[in-house]
Amino acid sequence: MSTIEQRFLDKLGDNWDGATPGLKVQAFHRGRKIIDVRAGQTYRYYDFASLTKIIFTTTAFMALYDEKRFRLSDPVSRWVSWFPEDHPATIKDLLSHSAGLTWWYPFYKDVHPRASKMKTPEEAWDVFQLVFKTHVVSDLKKASLVWPPEKSVYSDLDFFMLGIALESITGTTLYTTWADLRDRLELPDVDFHRNNRPLHARAKYAPTEKDSAWRKKTMQGEVHDENTWALKGVAPHAGLFGTIDDLSGYGLLLRGAMRGSGSRVFPSAETIAKFTRRSIPAKRGDWALGFMTPTKGGSSCGIHFSPKSVGHTGFTGTSFWYDPERDLLVSILSNRVNPTRENTKFLKVRPLIHDLITQLL
Repeated sequence: MSTIEQRFLDKLGDNWDGATPGLKVQAFHRGRKIIDVRAGQTYRYYDFASLTKIIFTTTAFMALYDEKRFRLSDPVSRWVSWFPEDHPATIKDLLSHSAGLTWWYPFYKDVHPRASKMKTPEEAWDVFQLVFKTHVVSDLKKASLVWPPEKSVYSDLDFFMLGIALESITGTTLYTTWADLRDRLELPDVDFHRNNRPLHARAKYAPTEKDSAWRKKTMQGEVHDENTWALKGVAPHAGLFGTIDDLSGYGLLLRGAMRGSGSRVFPSAETIAKFTRRSIPAKRGDWALGFMTPTKGGSSCGIHFSPKSVGHTGFTGTSFWYDPERDLLVSILSNRVNPTRENTKFLKVRPLIHDLITQLL
């Protein structure tokens, strides 16, 4: 163990204890790995949760933007046939969580009874779209719409809509788009668990929540998010599993592109620059396109990361952040929802980890 790793663990102490059963942390400074540590009970594979929004859906849109397959100003109705044509929301609004949609809805309650006997995620996705359409159109009709919305609302529904648009733009399924992107990014171990079947032995996966209310088991190797589980494991907002090296590998690809020395496998530096800079006024929210930017005084990346930083978090206790000014990348994997999501202590641990690392540089 290096000196900086030992100093980090000494400063972290037992602050993580009681917040999560275990965690893994990696940090890269100027492209060089300086921290690779673990605490508590850890596993090889973790449920990435909403990091899926970045690694899959946002990156897919960046690649398509490079290819000029769509415009950020395209109205949602251009790519989603049933979306109201008189609604002003654009693809950019969806990516910046500024489309005025509800943050979440328990679609699984309607989807699972209809999709449980279907054989593929693609069949379940077709069922979901019927449920989703009914709910969204009803919401838009009921809403007294003020445009643009006064505040951005972090919404899974935005990414469901992006998933529908993604299929329309590409002419293929979500999973096919992901499989092509995964191979392009050279992240072979990152994948969805189709039909909620783990790719490896369950014991290799960090357990998440003990779901006694619905699924009647502790989730391990099966996606924690209920809506994704009802979709048989494949969704545009959650569902990817992977390792800490995979997460940092993606972050390093992003770092290279942001610094203008990107790999040929990643979207261009020009596209990355557009997607990673603030896309809405600060009074409305802290979003680039798909990526989070730091919220002053209350960010998951702590108080020292610069305003130009970008990243994302996952509900299960995952995150990555990159600060281009410090050239610092921090990746975190945990299973903080085990045994229950009601334990929110990790919300204080995550920014502390980033603060401690920046103080050690």
